[in-house]
Parts: sequence; structure tokens; C-alpha cells
Amino acid sequence: MYRRWGEALKAAPGAPFDVKLLVRGELGADENVFNALRRERVQLVGVGYASVSTAIPEFTVLNAPFLFEDWDEVDYVYDNHLIPLLNDLLAQHGFVGLRHYGQVWHGIYGRKPITEPAQMKNMRFRALIDAASQLIARDLGADMIQIPLTDIVTGLQTGLIDAGETNDLIYLMTGTNRDAPDYTFTRHTTSILTILANTKWWSTLSPDQRKLIDAGYATAAEARSAMRANAVTAMAEATAAGMVRGHELAPEARARWQAATSPVHQKLIAQAGGRARELYDRVQEGKRAYRQRKGTPP
Repeated sequence: MYRRWGEALKAAPGAPFDVKLLVRGELGADENVFNALRRERVQLVGVGYASVSTAIPEFTVLNAPFLFEDWDEVDYVYDNHLIPLLNDLLAQHGFVGLRHYGQVWHGIYGRKPITEPAQMKNMRFRALIDAASQLIARDLGADMIQIPLTDIVTGLQTGLIDAGETNDLIYLMTGTNRDAPDYTFTRHTTSILTILANTKWWSTLSPDQRKLIDAGYATAAEARSAMRANAVTAMAEATAAGMVRGHELAPEARARWQAATSPVHQKLIAQAGGRARELYDRVQEGKRAYRQRKGTPP
């Protein structure tokens, strides 16, 4: 999608853009990409909410565990209740939000199966950079360790970590599965990708140039459909090839994970401050509207 976007901008009438793609890891981990945008080294990026939360703490609320049940609910709440507020928060910090879409779920990887929250106690567990991931690990009694994405494989090989959380695609793309072949499909957090522009640069563009940029990237519906299908296919192939031992949670086990991590929600709101409560309430409002729309009980 990035390559197609780049080609579309290069081929735009009048050649208004000099495009240089950095889509092969040249900038490092996701948080480094976001920092490059903040420092105006790049103008357009696609990053996850964990990285965004390092500048806008409220975003970590959306990574609260078991906040959403399925993709239909995620899409409805974002499309109808969240995006204007998220873009307002971004604008206050010098960013323009162009897309927000849920692409893949998070799970838990390890050297051995981790299917019950009690198994997390005292485990050397790699958490993500955002507060949500770190609070989950701490609340479950893990020995929480925060290292960059690029150090996960080395950390597993040296024994620095025994397990961690990530999304299905990153788990496979980084080769984490080779050293931690057990993967539990907790689906506790959605991996949301946001396409951002630097406001200072964006303000120099003409309305026509902005339209070209917006039209060049896939719509949220197209992007989320492609990414989700890719994740399902990649995980199925890796499992069939014996490269992953996948573990689905029974409803009773999922309920135990939800109960064990539920205190994280209010802790995140208190820690993030700002408009975190407003954002969380907007999520709950959207979930109620979604259930009413489907005719399911609250």
C-alpha cells in the first residue's frame, strides 16, 4: 500500500511531489518512525497507537485490554464515534490524521504455552512502549521488560525475555516465532494503524495537493480488509508449516483474562490524564450504540 501510494504521488499531474519511500525499516522501530515525524525528518508515516501515545498519552486508552469484542464493533465505534476526537487530539500536537484503521489483533508469544493469566507471574515479559501494555504485564505479576522491537529476537536468544505481546503480523514478520513458537490468540488489544502527516509540512500544501495525498492511499475499509486477510493467511500458513503452535482461548479462559486485566482500564485513564476519560466514555457510548443497532442486550 505504501509503494502504491508513493507511485501515485510520483505520477500525479504536474509532478508536485518529490517522493522518497522509507518502507524497508530504514528508520528503525515504529516509535522511531513516529519520532522522525515529530522532528520533521519525514512528512507522512503509518504508525501504531502505542507510538502515538508517547506524545499524546490519551491514545493508550484505546489499547486497554479487551476493550472491543470483534472487528465489526471496532469499525463501527471508530467510524461513528472516535475519529473526529482522535484527529482533534492529533491536531493539538502538530499532526494531521488521514486514516485510522484496525489491522490485526494482539496476542501473547512465549517459549511455552501461556493460556492462563496466572502463568504470567514472574515471567520475563517484553511489553510494548505504551502504558497499556506495561500495566497489563505488571498487573499480572510479570517481570516487565521494555525493549525495542528490533531487540526481541536477541532478547529471546539470550534469555533476557521469555515471552511478550505483539500483533499477529509483527510476530511472524520479525521471526519472533522461531524462538517463541507458542502463540496465544488472546485478541486482547487491537493494533490500530494511523496514517499521519506533519502539520507544519501539511500547511504548505495546496488544497489540490492535499486531495492527491488523501486519494493516493487506500481507504480505511480497503486497508483494514487487506491487512486482516493477510494476517489470517500468514498465521495459517506458518501454523501448517509447523512454525507456530497456536492456542485459542475457550470462552471461560478468555473471561479469566478479562477479569484479571480489567483494573487496567481505570489506571490508564488516571495515568494518561487530559481527555482520556472523554475518549474512554466515547468508546463506551459507541459500544452501546453498536449493541443497540444489533439488537443485543447491553
